[in-house]
Amino acid sequence: MVKICVEKARYRYPHCECDVLKGVSLKLPEGKATALLGSNGSGKTTLLKVLLKILIPQEGTVYVDGEDINEFGRDDLSKLIAWVPQEEAPSFPYTVLEYLLMGRAPHLGFFSLPTKKDETKITEILSELGMLHLSHRETLSLSGGEKRLVSIARTLAQESEVLLLDEPTAHLDLGNKAKVLGVIRRMANSGKTVLFSTHDPNEASLIADNVVIINGGDIVNCGAPSEIITEDVLKTIYKTGVRVIKVDGKPMVELDSDDFSKSIVTPEVT
Repeated sequence: MVKICVEKARYRYPHCECDVLKGVSLKLPEGKATALLGSNGSGKTTLLKVLLKILIPQEGTVYVDGEDINEFGRDDLSKLIAWVPQEEAPSFPYTVLEYLLMGRAPHLGFFSLPTKKDETKITEILSELGMLHLSHRETLSLSGGEKRLVSIARTLAQESEVLLLDEPTAHLDLGNKAKVLGVIRRMANSGKTVLFSTHDPNEASLIADNVVIINGGDIVNCGAPSEIITEDVLKTIYKTGVRVIKVDGKPMVELDSDDFSKSIVTPEVT
């Protein structure tokens, strides 16, 4: 079943001469992890913001469960869709527990405060992520990897059906990258519809059920990772030579060493 459908979405930022999204159409299957794969500046973040109704396309429509997204109020939409932006920096020294309780806001009345039930839910999420020991740490004191995991944990606290993550592993070391990718995979396994953007084809291959490739504001291909993560496609969107090899049946990408060597300019010794 299709959870989100985008039909011919076109978006251009004010004062820009070119469209950032050029009539994009795609379908996100329910309960699957979909990777939005593309180079820097390809339109990934803009498309995510269109799906969140942060940006309104000049043309085209987004549907959630078959309904026009413009029919949803902000509160109703936040119960359906949660998101983790590329950068999220709390301005105040909230503890991790306090910060995560903010994720319960869509389920609270206007003047309501979090209850013991909400705190129990947060504790369960932190325990599942192996982060219970961080409950009373101030968010400003966390490492980059810890902050990213806390952002994802707050998204889980919303208990939304759809999760959008914008380059969730950016700037993370290998260990924290593995943790974040594992969380994304578990979210999809639990039945949530997940869309995450990345410029790393190996991340898409490792955990995504489906991959959508975007290039210059156009969707150029979509399907299973094993079918569309190919040398020809990657050379086109990244403008560099690559090799695709199979590891445990999954396509993994490495730079073409011969092509890379040609791009290295050795200064002359005088």
